[in-house]
Amino acid sequence: MRRVPLQKVGSDHKISRMDYYQILTSTLMVILGTIILFRTFVGNVTLMPLLMGGGFMALGGYRLKFVVEFFRKRRKWDHT
Repeated sequence: MRRVPLQKVGSDHKISRMDYYQILTSTLMVILGTIILFRTFVGNVTLMPLLMGGGFMALGGYRLKFVVEFFRKRRKWDHT
């Protein structure tokens, strides 16, 4: 998610198309990383798929952490 300055409580909190795209790609990164790791452990365990799967999962999870924080703050703003 892109960094935007904090808005006043009660102001409009809109998510852009780019934000939706980044949320989608982050989710797909976690799914793809899980699939790569699963197939690696079922077949031959080699270093490259472990690094790629772990990297996709780590980057996707890192990006989704910011999405979750945004929605938690948004919910907090809506209740006040």
